[in-house]
Formats: sequence, structure tokens, C-alpha cells
Amino acid sequence: MDIKTDIHLLVGLLLIAVAGVLIFIGKPDRSGKHPAFLQFESSLVLYPPLILVFFAMGVAEVISALLGISR
Repeated sequence: MDIKTDIHLLVGLLLIAVAGVLIFIGKPDRSGKHPAFLQFESSLVLYPPLILVFFAMGVAEVISALLGISR
């Protein structure tokens, strides 16, 4: 693998890790209360698509790196 493929793979794994961190920090506590940044109704609507975007872009980047497809 060349350096460009390694960078694409690293960026993809980083985006997937960001999605995982966003999932972890957005979980409600044991009493069911959401974190402070998710107290507004619009944030509950926008937060899941944000996680999906990070995850989908990360998976696409990893797949393109593994298949050797460059942009």
C-alpha cells in the first residue's frame, strides 16, 4: 500500500471512531435524562443523521482505501 491509501484508510477509521464517540457521549444516563447538548427538540432530530454521516463517510473511505480507488 502506498501513502495515499494509508491516509485514506486512516481518515476512514478516524471518521468511524468519531461516530462511535458521538454515540457514546449522546447516550442518556441511567435515569433516562439526555446530555445537556441534547435537551432541545431540534438537536434530537439532527444528532442521529450527523452520526450516520460520519459513519457512512468513514465506511466509504475505508472501502475505497481497501479497493484502491482514489478520488
